[in-house]
Amino acid sequence: MGNKEAQLSLIFNAIADEINISDTMTTKAIESYKAVGTFLGNNIFDSNVRIIPQGSFNLGTVIRPLSDEDSDYDIDLVCLLGDATAWDEGRIKNTIGTPLENSDRYGPSMESEGKRCWTLNYSGFHIDILPCSPRYDRYTNDKTSIRLTHRRAPGIYESRYSNPHLYGLWFEKRMTISLMEARQKYAARNAVEIETVQTYNVRTPLQKAVQLLKRHRDIMFAEDGSDAPISIIITTLAGMGYNGNGNLYETLKEILSTMDSAVRIDSSGLYHIENPVEKSENFADKWNEERSKAEGFYRWLRKAQKDIINNPESTFGLDLIAEGMKPAFGETVVIRAYNAVGDKMHTLSESGKLGVLGSAGGLLEASRAAIAKPVKKHTFYGE
Repeated sequence: MGNKEAQLSLIFNAIADEINISDTMTTKAIESYKAVGTFLGNNIFDSNVRIIPQGSFNLGTVIRPLSDEDSDYDIDLVCLLGDATAWDEGRIKNTIGTPLENSDRYGPSMESEGKRCWTLNYSGFHIDILPCSPRYDRYTNDKTSIRLTHRRAPGIYESRYSNPHLYGLWFEKRMTISLMEARQKYAARNAVEIETVQTYNVRTPLQKAVQLLKRHRDIMFAEDGSDAPISIIITTLAGMGYNGNGNLYETLKEILSTMDSAVRIDSSGLYHIENPVEKSENFADKWNEERSKAEGFYRWLRKAQKDIINNPESTFGLDLIAEGMKPAFGETVVIRAYNAVGDKMHTLSESGKLGVLGSAGGLLEASRAAIAKPVKKHTFYGE
């Protein structure tokens, strides 16, 4: 790996740090969803209730909203009714929705019924609660598939199937080595047992790559997000394309070069992006109903390849690279990231380690970028 790749990896790491959810918001979200779980457990008497985090929060790929003023994070939860395998879909949906709606605590913050979820709004985030039952007779370690309710029209539901638990394990398996290293570092830094470290506590190259790709999508479709690629598609294709690389820039390059080849088009011209752990679930099903969504994905992919790979590779100097990244990731975020890079360079210089990037790889040359702090030159004698 050359010096340019090391520079770009350091820069992308800094941007990923800027768009990551804060520890404070993570704690607040966990406390809130545990409270919802306790409430539902105390108010649903005809079935065993289990609350399970899913989606970007559980995978550690949540990102900040585009602006500091719009601080609405999305937290996804599965609400599993363990004894509801034989219930009809409407009963499952309303067994969870009714007590929430009638609650003085949650009713005022509750949105109208969604196709699959009930949504609760909080200060700074919202929680999407997915009502479901076990797909089979029981929810056990070897039977984690769920039956969720899909509302086709008011009062008309049908069953759909998914497996968030196995999907999370699949995502973790795609980054086995880097995830173990990150958990070990987190456990040592926080003096806790490694078994207690959750995936959302750490940051691997794959997690950061997904965050950066989602941020790029949000910027591109800021004015009209109707055809923006959904997060589960970006996450799945990124996971498929990841080969365990420890360098974030090279990880992004690998993923973006393989994304389109992972989309299957059958003989009828229908798009397929299979859930890797639930083959009956096609993440691209809406592409076949609205072809503009498929077109939106490919437009985004071409622009991401240009903004994240082609332009940075052909640009030299941190200041020019920064200017090129501002439209792709947001001016404020990029400026903060480059200031953080400058701080790191300054710290390395003061400690006599300027240029050593450790796991980021390679050496980092000092830049004359105006947004990076100047690094004082030292002369060392003796050892």
